[in-house]
Amino acid sequence: MDFTVSNGSGDRNESPKEITVDFGPEAADTETVGQGGAARAEQPTDGTKKPELLPNHRAELRASGLTDETGTANGVYSESDPKEVAALINWSVTRAKLLGPVLVYPHFDRDGRPLHHAAVKPDRPRDRADKPGKVKYENPRQRPNRLYVPAGARGALGEPTAPLLVTEGCKKALAATQHGFPCVSLPGVWCWVAPREKKNGKKVGKLALNHDLAGVAWKGRRVYICFDSDAASNSDVARAEKALAEVLIRHGAEVRVVRLPAEPDGAKNGLDDFLVRHGAERLRQILNATNPAANPKPEAVPIDATAFTESGYTAVRGNTFHCVLARDEDTDELVVAKKTKLANFIAKIVGETVTDDGTEQAREFAVRVEQGHKPARVAGVPVERFGALDWVVEKFGPTLVIQAGSGKRDHLRCAIQEMSGDDIPSATVYTHTGWREIGRRWCYLHGAGAIVPSVPGVPVSPSIDVRLDGAASGFQFPAPLAGDALRGAVRASLGLLDGLVPDAVAFPLVATVYRAGLGPADFALWLSGLTGAQKSELAALAQQHFGAGMTRSRLPGNWASTDNALEGLAFTVKDAVLVIDDFAPPTSRADADRQHRTAERLIRGQGNSAGRQRMRADGTLRPPKPPRGLILATGEDVPRGHSITARLGVVAVRRGDVNLARLSACQKDAADGLHAAAMAGFIAWLAPRYANVRGGLDAERVQLRDQFVGQFSHARTPDIIANLLLGLRYLLAFAGDIQAIDRPQREELWRRGEVAFRALAGQQGEHQRAADPVARFPEMLGAVLSSGRGHLAGPDGKEPGAPPSVAAWGWDARESRTGFGEARVSCQPRGRKIGWVAGEEVYLDPDSAFAALSELAHEQGQAYPVTQQTLYRRLKESGVLVRTDGDRTAYPVTLEGVRRRVLVLAADFLLGKPGQPGQPGLAKGNTGSFVPVVPVSGTGGGTESTNGRHAHADELFTNDVEVFAP
Repeated sequence: MDFTVSNGSGDRNESPKEITVDFGPEAADTETVGQGGAARAEQPTDGTKKPELLPNHRAELRASGLTDETGTANGVYSESDPKEVAALINWSVTRAKLLGPVLVYPHFDRDGRPLHHAAVKPDRPRDRADKPGKVKYENPRQRPNRLYVPAGARGALGEPTAPLLVTEGCKKALAATQHGFPCVSLPGVWCWVAPREKKNGKKVGKLALNHDLAGVAWKGRRVYICFDSDAASNSDVARAEKALAEVLIRHGAEVRVVRLPAEPDGAKNGLDDFLVRHGAERLRQILNATNPAANPKPEAVPIDATAFTESGYTAVRGNTFHCVLARDEDTDELVVAKKTKLANFIAKIVGETVTDDGTEQAREFAVRVEQGHKPARVAGVPVERFGALDWVVEKFGPTLVIQAGSGKRDHLRCAIQEMSGDDIPSATVYTHTGWREIGRRWCYLHGAGAIVPSVPGVPVSPSIDVRLDGAASGFQFPAPLAGDALRGAVRASLGLLDGLVPDAVAFPLVATVYRAGLGPADFALWLSGLTGAQKSELAALAQQHFGAGMTRSRLPGNWASTDNALEGLAFTVKDAVLVIDDFAPPTSRADADRQHRTAERLIRGQGNSAGRQRMRADGTLRPPKPPRGLILATGEDVPRGHSITARLGVVAVRRGDVNLARLSACQKDAADGLHAAAMAGFIAWLAPRYANVRGGLDAERVQLRDQFVGQFSHARTPDIIANLLLGLRYLLAFAGDIQAIDRPQREELWRRGEVAFRALAGQQGEHQRAADPVARFPEMLGAVLSSGRGHLAGPDGKEPGAPPSVAAWGWDARESRTGFGEARVSCQPRGRKIGWVAGEEVYLDPDSAFAALSELAHEQGQAYPVTQQTLYRRLKESGVLVRTDGDRTAYPVTLEGVRRRVLVLAADFLLGKPGQPGQPGLAKGNTGSFVPVVPVSGTGGGTESTNGRHAHADELFTNDVEVFAP
């Protein structure tokens, strides 16, 4: 409702109506003032006895437009006795004397009962301590602030529909009420606030109405907050005004903040001043023109800082928010100043997995997502993808929504990380097999965990997590056995040497298995033979030493797989045999070339311990990932290339070589896990001494290799034999140490192995010669001449006269008779001319000869293994070229009257006569004797006794080996 002004004298000081507002028992608890003040405050206010006022005080009230009746009705009086003044404001008498006489404004409750509380206005006000000016009014020290309710305003308090003004100062409230505007006053603009706790010298806590104001019926009431005209320019007053309005609005009041205008000369107006200068009607107009205050900001609810991260992120009812936190300027409590929704889900990192493949580490976060009432879900997110948040929908579905807006993805990423906390569990997962030094122990990793040695003084390692996927998942050892069980398993493994296949096949196969367990090797074993020769079955028996489940039908590798798949598998399988089965190049030349390239790349990587270089997305190089196990391949064919076959131990398996009855028995042992148990026992036996074995292995290999140097056609062959001998050596040392075999058996097995490996070396020479481009050169050139693809001419360009016959040089000799019956022989060249022959020398045209060789190789479904320049350089290095021109392979010769550069060879070289310079063959030499030199049990890898001589096997076998379970 709007205010109206009465037509009378404006005297609204008649007896108040009974009001329903109860200021409560707090008033009764107020300390009683002194007798002087009490007597005056409690005297009747019906006008029969007027309060005493000093002349200056009466003049002051009249200057504010207040009538004597108003003063009398509200008990206003003067007090000059310092004792009474001291009692009124709870001061000492000495201090009270300094104030002089005071004008007293007693406070009454809504029923007119005195509250024993008064505000006083001294004649000699004291100076302010905090700023310039005087303290105009004094209120009782150490007592609660009370609401001043003029007598004429008491009835309005009980009527929620009655408008009410709120101001600062008793005199202003009296003036407004006298003019028909019910008004209550505060002793100060902040004195409406209930007492609050102090922290660090500052009041903190929620702003709430004090006891007196809280008892007023505010709901539905129109309230006018009317402070002095300088309220808008005084920041402290403006804050108090705004805060009071917000609190009253929350209590249900309709609040209007009144702006009284200042005078043209800048003089300030309070309510009393304004009414004196402009009258009640002008005030009514201002009140009715004032609009309701805007709804306040949401109440600044104090928050628990622990619910927010350092940067203000929090999760509320399944949503993620970014909040700007601030200290409320009024309460000094931590509140949310601004809240921004980031996503309709909550995500936290609950774990970190470091995937270690032996050359590099990849990190993955386990992210747990909660959304609404759905069950929580967890998914792995690679670290490099985490920041982009492009995994959210991919991993958890389309209902997860990241809010649109600049920077929100960055905030959400930060929120996930901060809300996850610092205590995120981290685990390392190894993704390869083989030896790995973990916690100062050499451990052997496999799909079911790790074989860990017991090392004195080294704490027990925590559980080791190994994850092998796909084709590598079958590499799993059982728990290592001991005693008779272990000896039985080892004898089953040695059973592969007992009548299953000829020793030339069995010993390389078994030695390869145990050599793989010793660590890196730079050769591969190749089982070559026609279909039906049981190559794959033999390879499976070797493979099952590293996992009983890898049977003939479940071998890990196959040559039909892609290059990348095989390279990845060969990198994962470390220090173990890796069977790649069935090298049988297809009839399609393109497919055959691809398979040969795959084999070449893989075997070359095995031999050189090198992998293909790859780049990351950011352009940096990834570490190479070469084969790290020992490849055991099977195939009907052997990869092309002399350098490739030099890295292979090629074992020929013929039909009928395999004893099928023994094969069935060995397959049963393998399926029962005996072969894997034997290998697990070997690894467990090796583990505590592996550091020493590893350190001395290369020296042992060199020592064995040196006994074969010069005895074979290729420098790599002695190294392959030495590696096989190492495998056999450590197998026999292990088997003897656990008493699975005795001394005579060890010596016999060593002797048989030596013979088998020498046989393998002989076969190796044949394979290498077949792949050697120099060795093949005379054969293929002879094929060019004999097949009619090319011919050699005499120095004059006609048929050659060199022996043995023109047919040997690519000519047809045809006999005919003349008309007189005389015999006549005519010679016709076949194919292109590739050179000339004169006496004991052949002169090849470099380009024509190589073109003919390449065409012949192409017709055979392959390319010539080396380039033209490489072939001729090797011919020169091998002594095949009998004449050269310094560093140049071609020699100048005049043929058919023209000076030409040609390759000069001995004619007998092309005719295949033995003993020619450069003709490949096996070197001869003394093989020497073999005494098995085995590592000392428990020391691992020592190959010499303390007196410097090679130790005999019997001297080095002991029985003090402990087998350690994973």
